Amino acid sequence: MMLARVLRRVGNALHSVGSDVRNTLVTHSVQVSEKPTPRWAPGAALHTAFEIASREFAGIARKGGDIPYLSHLLAVSALVIEHGGTEEQAAAGLLHDVLEDSNVNVEMLVAELVAGGVSTESAHFIAKIVEGTSDGKPGGERSSATWKLRKSDYHASLAAKPASDPSLLVSLADKVHNIESTLVQVRAGETLNEIYRHFNFGPDGQRWNYEELQKCFATHAKANPQLQRLVTRFERAVREVFAA
Repeated sequence: MMLARVLRRVGNALHSVGSDVRNTLVTHSVQVSEKPTPRWAPGAALHTAFEIASREFAGIARKGGDIPYLSHLLAVSALVIEHGGTEEQAAAGLLHDVLEDSNVNVEMLVAELVAGGVSTESAHFIAKIVEGTSDGKPGGERSSATWKLRKSDYHASLAAKPASDPSLLVSLADKVHNIESTLVQVRAGETLNEIYRHFNFGPDGQRWNYEELQKCFATHAKANPQLQRLVTRFERAVREVFAA
């Protein structure tokens, strides 16, 4: 107990010196000794969502490379968790593309979540969030011919949601990870024409899409402060990508 108090005092003193000492062994020891309690612990919803996502996207890579698509789903779920999301929203983050890009429909998704130990109420809630993040109708044509109409419909659906809609955080996390992934490529020296040659629309269309999304999310963040930090990240990434 005496050692813990000493470490805590030393850690607090170092913290006040500046960010260059925040990751020292002493401050790390203090952080470990304090062991804050998480908002929630993973349960059936997150476990079952991971199993579904792992299965449905097992053979799919991200566009333009060989990175397993699961990396995107995990990143979106992590952003949701890090920005105040619930376990149900985190599960929806793992599943946000499943209705668009697999043969799983809403009824199947609910049934599988329930079979995994999720309550019927939570399973329907998660499925509703996933529906709310979906771009276009499940099974609908997804091509360059339908791209701009699908995006326009998606922008309109986002704008029409109440700021408290739980799907907004998941949608925002999805778009943040997408644009930040592009930003990594830009910073590595790739041009937008090179990056977007694998997509249904090139740089001009992508810029239009992201700027419209930015307007929707920024408007909702005024009424829902939970979104603001991610909106700021989104805005900065969009600005840097399309300034390239």
